[in-house]
Formats: sequence, C-alpha cells, structure tokens
Amino acid sequence: MEVGEELVPAGAVCSSGAVAHGGFVAVDDGGEFSFFPSSEALLADFEYTAQAICIVGRDGSGFRLLLDTDRHLAMGTSLGPVDFSWLRQAWLKAQRHNPGEYPLRRFYPAGRETLLACMFETLYLEHAMEPVQWNFTVDGKQTHPVSLEDIDGSLTNRRVLERARVQDPFGHLYRPVRVPGHAVNGRSHHGKVTIFVEIPAMAAPPSNMP
Repeated sequence: MEVGEELVPAGAVCSSGAVAHGGFVAVDDGGEFSFFPSSEALLADFEYTAQAICIVGRDGSGFRLLLDTDRHLAMGTSLGPVDFSWLRQAWLKAQRHNPGEYPLRRFYPAGRETLLACMFETLYLEHAMEPVQWNFTVDGKQTHPVSLEDIDGSLTNRRVLERARVQDPFGHLYRPVRVPGHAVNGRSHHGKVTIFVEIPAMAAPPSNMP
C-alpha cells in the first residue's frame, strides 16, 4: 500500500434495484469480466493483488487490489477514470472469445456511459443470484421467466429461433442466435451456444415462417 492511499470500506452492497448505480466490475488476469455487488463480494473472490488487472466502479473510476496493514487483501481508493479505449477493447475481446459466458450482446458501445451500462447491466443479468423478470415471446406467446438460464433452457430444443424475442428488465430487446462455443486456437470445443443480439425495440418477430 502506497503512502497516502486509503482503502475502500468493505460491505456496501448493491441491490438489483441499484445495479445501474453501484457495484464493481473486475477484469481478472485472464481477461474475464465479472460483476460484484459490493467490495466485500469482490474481495472474497480474489486471492492475490495481481489477480485483478482492473476494477471499475459504476461511474467509470478505476481501483486496484492491495494489501492492508494486516496483509489482508483490500481495495484502494479511486485511481481516476479507467482508459475507455482499453476497457472497450478488452470487453469486446472477452465477448468474442467466450460467447457462452457473455450471451447478452448489446449494440456497439460507442460512448463511455453506454459501455458502463452495458457491462454492469449485462454481467449482472447473466449471473443474477436473485429472480429478475424477463419478457420472453415465442410463437406469439409471452411468458415472464425469472432468469436468462430459464430462457436458454426453453430454447434448447427449438430448431428455429426466428420467432423468439427476449426483453431484459432494463428494456433492451434481443433475438436469440446460435453460435460456436468457446474457441481455442480458432476451433470450437463446446458445440453451439445461444447468444442474444440486441435489436431495435420496435422490431417484432416475423409473422410468417418460410
């Protein structure tokens, strides 16, 4: 810990209703992104300081892991804004390399606020630990699953996905698409996975199938 650097108090929890305004996103040393509702939850998931190469607050501020005076893992205070270009590149790379872990694909994040909202909201929804209501429409019938996993399960045995639409709790609309799973050296080793590609909110499923 550097002279003059303070610690972030642990334990302030971000609820589902406040996910748009709180919590943290961490990028680990493997380039993977994770959402944490509190600094306490984040610290419990890491073992050493270099394991998190970047920690981002909801306002775009950067943080790092350090050791406190008792040699326990802690978070330092804000280091200022995270480099937007680097963060966006790392985010898009993680999505591209591991589609099964990042199935919600919003429009290209052209601006800083758009990127932050995309990261925090989609990471929260993809691994939500509490029920959140979705709108799921297929063949003209609408249901309200409480997780993205439930939606993915409903689509597993469907050969054609064109008539399905999914709306997340933040109002974003998606169409499901099957793509190759996690790629290693250019080859997929996990078959097909379903991702959800954002479309304009006014878009509706086609009325007739070929």
